[in-house]
Amino acid sequence: MKGLAFRKLNRSPSHRNHLLRNLVTSLLAHERIVTTVAKAKEAARQAEKMITLGKRGTPTALASAQSYLFKTGESMPRLAEMAKRYAERPGGYTRVHLMGHRKGDHAPRAVLELVDNPTDVKLDMTARAMAREADVLLRRAQKNLSIAELSSLLEAQAAIPLEADERFAPLTRRNIAKLVRFRGDAAREELARKATQYLEQMRAAEHVEGRHREDTARWDAMELSRPSRGRILTRPKTGQRAYAGQLLAEHAAQVGREKTEPRPIRGTGGRLSPTRVVTAKKPSVVRLSKGVFAKRYVRGSARAPAP
Repeated sequence: MKGLAFRKLNRSPSHRNHLLRNLVTSLLAHERIVTTVAKAKEAARQAEKMITLGKRGTPTALASAQSYLFKTGESMPRLAEMAKRYAERPGGYTRVHLMGHRKGDHAPRAVLELVDNPTDVKLDMTARAMAREADVLLRRAQKNLSIAELSSLLEAQAAIPLEADERFAPLTRRNIAKLVRFRGDAAREELARKATQYLEQMRAAEHVEGRHREDTARWDAMELSRPSRGRILTRPKTGQRAYAGQLLAEHAAQVGREKTEPRPIRGTGGRLSPTRVVTAKKPSVVRLSKGVFAKRYVRGSARAPAP
């Protein structure tokens, strides 16, 4: 049943074969491609075979790989580099990441990449998870560390490697163990460096933009992967979540302030004023469901300006 979804496509055998050869050649050249899930799974199987032939290194194996790949002048040296990179790895040279749906026909997309590449997606995602979990630990301890102390927080301890550090969640430790299994200390150092960088970015963004803010990067990615569902869609948030009844700094600064708006309002004596004075008040808490609360926006009371 492998590749059944791909074989069901309305293509001739020669078209499918040439398409797969083109995908595998592009994967070796760029180390990451974006395609549909069915094509990614089939291309991953063929790429594993090509790298195995490259690691075998016999004239027959190299001739088979050369007859399959396009642009042999560029792809064969890349295949030799991949064989050298994965010399100690018995298999599993590719990785598939789901990537939402394609705009238009809504086909499921995926990122197909070679593992241990310079811009490894899994390593980047694991480093972000380490930064988030370290940020949670700092908040629970109510510590506000400097940049120098943040840099030393995520460094691997001398006696405890990162994959055995119980400060991180079990899933994070499992992902770290997968990354460092064949790359060793180089992967540990890269993880610690990237996690520290992301943690510093989170603290800097919170200091500049506030604790709870709109996640513009995620919103842009959602817009690219699917059409917008209208203005009623709640935009994703990032940063520390605000609890029910808790005021953000920007909202607390507005409470009690008065501002004049150019909107007509009728005063107590029946006089119609072209402007009105609005006083901001503290927002109220709304119960959405059991254990789930939300805050209304900062509202205010309006009155006509004094004559």
